[in-house]
Amino acid sequence: MQQIEPVGDGRSVPERAYEKLLAYVVEGKFAEGKLPPEMDLSKQLGVSRTALREALLRLESQGYISRRRRVGTVVVANRPKVEGGLEKLNSATGIIRNAGMEPGTTFKSWRMEEANPLVAQQLGVESGTKVSVFERVRTADGIPFCFDISFILEKHFGEADANKMGESLFEYFSEQEKLRIRRAVSRIYPYVADSLTGDRLALPKGHLLTLLEQTHYTASGEALWYSRAFYRSDLIGFHIVRVP
Repeated sequence: MQQIEPVGDGRSVPERAYEKLLAYVVEGKFAEGKLPPEMDLSKQLGVSRTALREALLRLESQGYISRRRRVGTVVVANRPKVEGGLEKLNSATGIIRNAGMEPGTTFKSWRMEEANPLVAQQLGVESGTKVSVFERVRTADGIPFCFDISFILEKHFGEADANKMGESLFEYFSEQEKLRIRRAVSRIYPYVADSLTGDRLALPKGHLLTLLEQTHYTASGEALWYSRAFYRSDLIGFHIVRVP
C-alpha cells in the first residue's frame, strides 16, 4: 500500500480522516484488503486515535469495513454495492431488491406548494399550479443511499396518498390503471452534497453524489411526476446498455 498522505484542510479532523480513508478503500489501495493497525494508521494520517476511531466507525456503519477481533480491520466493499440500469423503467425500491438488499425509508415528508417555473415546465402546467412535494430518504439494508424529492400534480397525489403508499411511488402509481407510468425522460448529473442533501444522507458537504432527474409520463402523455433523486455515488452506480 502507498504511504497515506496526512489530512489537512478546513473540515473537522474526523471528517477529513473519513474522506481520506474512504478514497483509499474505494480505490483498493489497502494491501490484501486489510487496514494497518490503529496506531500506525493514526500516525500516517496525522490525526488522533479518537478522530481515527470516529472515522472508522462511520465507514463500518456504511458497510465498507469490518473490525474483527484478532483479525483487525478489513475491507468489506470497495465499489458501489448496487448497479442500476437506465434502459428499463424501475424504481429505487426495485433496484435495491434486484441487488438482493432490503429497501427502506428513514425520512418522509409531504407538503403542498406552488410550482416554480422549473417544476411547472417539467409537469407541463402553469407556474403557481398546486403540486404535492414528497421527500424521502431511501435506504438499502438500513444504509441511507438516496434523497428523493418528487413533485406530483395535486389532483393525483395528496397527503392521504403519502400516508398510505408503501415503499415505492412507482409501484403505487402502477396499481392505478390511468396513472401507470409508460415512459420517463431521464437526465443524470454529477452533484456535490450541499447542506440539505448532506444532512439528509448523513454526509459531509462536498461528498460526491449522482443526481438523477426524471419526468414520468402516463400512457396518455400526461406528465404526472417530476423527481430529483440524489444518490450516493459510492453506494450505487448507473449504467446503460447501447446497441446498434
